[in-house]
Amino acid sequence: MTNPGKAQRMAPWQGMLLYLVIGVSWVFVGDALLEHWVSDPHVLTRMQTWKGWGFVLVTSALAWWLLRRVVRSEKLRYALACELSKVVRYAPAGVARLALDGKILWVNDRMGELLAMTRSHLLTLWVRDVMPLNDVAEAHAQLARLVAGDMDDHVSQRVCLRGDGTTVPVLCTVTLVPEVDDVPAHLICLLQDLNDITVARAALELSEARQRLAATVVDNTIEGVVVTDAQSRILSVNAAVTRLLGYTEDELLGKTPRIFQSGRHDKGFYDAMWGAVQQTGHWQGEIWNRRKNGEVFPEHMSMSVVRDPAGHITHYVCMFTDVSEEKARQRQLEYMAHNDALTGLSNRTWFGRQLEVAVQDAHTSGEHIAVLLLNLDRFKDVNDSYGHSTGDEVLKHIARQVQSALRPGDVLGRLAGDELAVVARNLRHSDGAASVARHLIAAVAEPWRSPDGFEVVAGVSVGICMYPEHAQTAELLLQGAHAAVYGAKARGRGAWCFFHEAMTQAARERLALESRLRLALAQGHLQMYYQPQVDIATGRIVGAEALVRWNDPVEGLISPARFIPVAETSGVIGPLGEWVVREVCRQGQQWRAAGLPDLTLAVNVSPRQFHLTDLAGCAAAALAESGFPAEWLELEITESALAERTDEARLVLMRLQALGLRIAVDDFGTGYSSLAQLKRFPIDVLKIDQSFIRDIPQSEDDMAISAAIIAMGHSLGMSVLAEGVETEGQLAFLRERGCDSYQGYLCSRPVPADDFAALLRARAAAAA
Repeated sequence: MTNPGKAQRMAPWQGMLLYLVIGVSWVFVGDALLEHWVSDPHVLTRMQTWKGWGFVLVTSALAWWLLRRVVRSEKLRYALACELSKVVRYAPAGVARLALDGKILWVNDRMGELLAMTRSHLLTLWVRDVMPLNDVAEAHAQLARLVAGDMDDHVSQRVCLRGDGTTVPVLCTVTLVPEVDDVPAHLICLLQDLNDITVARAALELSEARQRLAATVVDNTIEGVVVTDAQSRILSVNAAVTRLLGYTEDELLGKTPRIFQSGRHDKGFYDAMWGAVQQTGHWQGEIWNRRKNGEVFPEHMSMSVVRDPAGHITHYVCMFTDVSEEKARQRQLEYMAHNDALTGLSNRTWFGRQLEVAVQDAHTSGEHIAVLLLNLDRFKDVNDSYGHSTGDEVLKHIARQVQSALRPGDVLGRLAGDELAVVARNLRHSDGAASVARHLIAAVAEPWRSPDGFEVVAGVSVGICMYPEHAQTAELLLQGAHAAVYGAKARGRGAWCFFHEAMTQAARERLALESRLRLALAQGHLQMYYQPQVDIATGRIVGAEALVRWNDPVEGLISPARFIPVAETSGVIGPLGEWVVREVCRQGQQWRAAGLPDLTLAVNVSPRQFHLTDLAGCAAAALAESGFPAEWLELEITESALAERTDEARLVLMRLQALGLRIAVDDFGTGYSSLAQLKRFPIDVLKIDQSFIRDIPQSEDDMAISAAIIAMGHSLGMSVLAEGVETEGQLAFLRERGCDSYQGYLCSRPVPADDFAALLRARAAAAA
């Protein structure tokens, strides 16, 4: 390479020679011309004088101009020298000036840092002391080429010895500075730490890889992603946007998201949304938008701003998800929470709430109301004769008939398999209730006709309890109607009966049963049975539901369906529930000590026990007393218990979760709870009620409901257990839908503790 400025410079001797030529020419040529043009000696003398002064002025001006250029040039050279000195001194690379024999003449601070030596120490060394030569002959050849001007610089990768005994790989660049005046020729050596370069290259490659990954994630995410500029003009969309909205990318670029507006939100909604974005930099919520085909749909949207280092907005990033299916599932669950799955009538819980409202209104207005309980006659015979599918069709027919016979304002619900209930309002006296009963009996008597042409006629017995004559609360009205329906059946099929005081005999029996139950609890007549819970994927027993049984010395085993309601209404449920929790924890720890595998032991908690006792304190005491690990204890809370006083229920569940135990929702789908409420609770397991499992695979409705519960539970991060599994067909359906576990007679009936332990050992031996 050549220096383009070198040809423009003039050597000092050249300038001096030029000045002499110009001066001599000025003197001799000027005198010759004056003598030729001027003949008067006096004029000639004056002209020669002026010519001399002119030469002085011209040369003075030339000298001033030259000196000014020299001064400016010197200042520029000084500034450049200072700049070059600072660049070299503080450069991120090590810089050294070397003699041609390799002696280190000068180094910058970075060279000392790079080689872990002081600058003064480096000035005592030769370059070979810190950078050993691999090939001496080649190094001399490269130096010769530099001196000869065959190349401007030489670049190579070398390894330097550091003062601390370590080595550092460097990129070495050497160039020759030729001799100038009294400054001899020397070498400039530049060392760059290859470790830094490697790290920088790796960081660059990694950055290029987060970008490729981010682009891949955005392109393949199921969420729609829209990026706009600061003026809300669309810059890019991912594939999900085109799939969800129906537009192509070209149709959207340059447009604003206003083309998606559904018209369902007013200006205040958008003002509030953008206000939040401008104030906090983020907004998320539910919004309705419009697809290209005009369909309006709900979406969950999250919008954020992107700012530059100065804080100015440069982009908006919007992510959204179509929640149409989630809304539909929520509506379905809301419907299931209020309505009976088969008939569409109000379920037991929702009917109870409607009855409470009617009682409150009647108390305020003074009206008379009646609760009529309809118990179908010989409905079991219908199921046994024609099958459950036909029985379901008959039941739906009866529900429609009763619905059509109601008066405006009356309320209808399904309480159990063959029990319907009606709230008849705005009655003047009991005769009105009797008239309603006769109309309902006549409506039910209308035969159901099958597609094959045969008819099924079902009768009904009606029990009537009046407000305020017979009872003043919703609970007592239902109890009275239940008692009265047995009186109706005693009169023969298709009859009706009012509640009367003689029916309080049942209440006296309940009091006697309560007394016996308290005695049984004190004398140890209660025992726990255990029904296995099986992992569907592996077939392994992973837990058990603990079920309390009353083994009366005189009467034998008494059904829980008989004594649990008495315990709940009498207050015995508190001490009974505490005993069950303690006994299950004790038994579980005993099994662990015996070497049996760890199992989740599930304990049913009644609604009254859940709301009226210190459930968390009871569980903590039982765990501490027995030593049973909290993570293996599971409390089953009914869905209806969670629906009552939801804030209090959530606090109780939070305390239980803090203990480390598991929470399950029992009989899911039969009670009243909304999806919004369910999401608030720390729930681990959903248990599908056996009423939805019983008719699988014959019932399409039950299969749809069960599949929805499984999908919903998994979407909320819960495991799902099906109750009442009795056939391989039911198990196959649950396995296909991804249900996690099951319990039911297909595996085992509930058995005493010793039999359950034997079952576990037999399973283990068979597996071995």
